[in-house]
Amino acid sequence: MNLIKQRFRDQQHVIAVNVGGRNPDVMGVLASAGAHAAFIDCERTGIGLDVATELIRAAKVAGLTSLVRSWSKDPAVLVQFMDRQVDGLVVPHINCAQDAIDVVELVRYACGDDKAPSKIVIVQIETREAIEALDEIMAVPGVDAYLIGPNDLAYSLMGQRSARTPDVLAAVDGIAKRLKAAGKPFGLPGKLDELPDFVASGACLLYYPIEWLLTSALKDLNARLDALKR
Repeated sequence: MNLIKQRFRDQQHVIAVNVGGRNPDVMGVLASAGAHAAFIDCERTGIGLDVATELIRAAKVAGLTSLVRSWSKDPAVLVQFMDRQVDGLVVPHINCAQDAIDVVELVRYACGDDKAPSKIVIVQIETREAIEALDEIMAVPGVDAYLIGPNDLAYSLMGQRSARTPDVLAAVDGIAKRLKAAGKPFGLPGKLDELPDFVASGACLLYYPIEWLLTSALKDLNARLDALKR
């Protein structure tokens, strides 16, 4: 069984670092530093199929699980990543149970019944429609984890991406509580100062962009330099 699938089943934390762009050379560093998965983001970055293929192969060499977030839930798009031996898919805009069923069936079709169980299926919960259909989405077999998207959820609810209004925060909390109560592995972005809330929510999938790692490391570096000058 894929190590990440096992960690999800055991409700152990999984650190998935968004590598940002065409950065195959960071894979080895991420693996040695304790990341579990390379999050290859074809939705929010300019990464296309060719670059994603390069990153999938670099992750495999480094011993990292490769997760591709597609720019579309269209099966014709998703199957291209499966054909390039990605370890798992992160699929955006899953609004109903049928969307989740289609993804699971696509993985089985692309890989065959013998290899499909080793692949990871993560669906994003990021719209008002997904909240309303969450019980039905959770009932779909073959989904390994759920990624809550606070930014897109804010846009769906409030018409403003990244809004952190009480309604948005309550919606995120409500989704997390329902997933936790159902025993479903789930995650969301979590900066360092948000980790206590992340752990308290019951989340196990930590989505972490590489720029957050760089920001934290550079702040620490500057603080250490300033301390030495005093």
